[in-house]
Amino acid sequence: MIARTPPPDPIRALRFTRRRESWVAADDGCFYKISRKSGDPLRDLVDPACIATSLREYTDACFLHRLDGAVCRPESIDRACIVYPYLSGPDMRAWLLGCASPGQREAALHGAMRLLAHLHRGEASGYPVKDYARDGFLAPSPAVQASMAARTRTLVVTGFEARNLRFDRSRGAWCFFDPHHVWIGHPEEDFARFMISLLMIRGRRSGPRVWTAFDRFRLREAYEALAPAQLDDTLLNYFLGEELAKRRFHATRLAR
Repeated sequence: MIARTPPPDPIRALRFTRRRESWVAADDGCFYKISRKSGDPLRDLVDPACIATSLREYTDACFLHRLDGAVCRPESIDRACIVYPYLSGPDMRAWLLGCASPGQREAALHGAMRLLAHLHRGEASGYPVKDYARDGFLAPSPAVQASMAARTRTLVVTGFEARNLRFDRSRGAWCFFDPHHVWIGHPEEDFARFMISLLMIRGRRSGPRVWTAFDRFRLREAYEALAPAQLDDTLLNYFLGEELAKRRFHATRLAR
């Protein structure tokens, strides 16, 4: 009996680009993403830890898509490789820094806030509850802890920032991708992270100049118009500081 030659593996034929936490490639209308652990995408493709990380992202993205269709739904998963539809447009960071008019900027940002409010209304059971006193980058004060204790928790999507919203030209709409981690926490964490991502939209290479071509008060109003609750000022101020502390930590570690 003649042994049959196994069919070619299409993923192994792709040319992957290395990112900080993943390998990515695009081909034939699809976007491929492998969780990264080593310097070899084909090794990570079959690594059990990478498979577990990718499966978690795939599951989270499918769940979030059911809450709001603006979340990009993955088409499939193969070992550690998630297959997404290819979004041909720019990400929101590049688009905001480009030639968008003030009205276009506000419409896009308010759309992002509507999406965030919808996600915060989602059923949060089944996800881990974050312990901010133990796992945060800034120790909460007694006043912050008191506000946390009195606050109803929601889903928190740690990838929710401007660079992870991309325009889909085929639909003529913005799509959110790369949820990163999902847990049960405080909605102010997501809002603060998104606002810091706007203020720092020029990136570290452009120096310390913040980007202020948006109205933070109207941004908050757009979120609170559909959110399950109004934002708590004490918690919002805490999470703004915590997000900056986190970014300093990672920047310092990269510089070593």
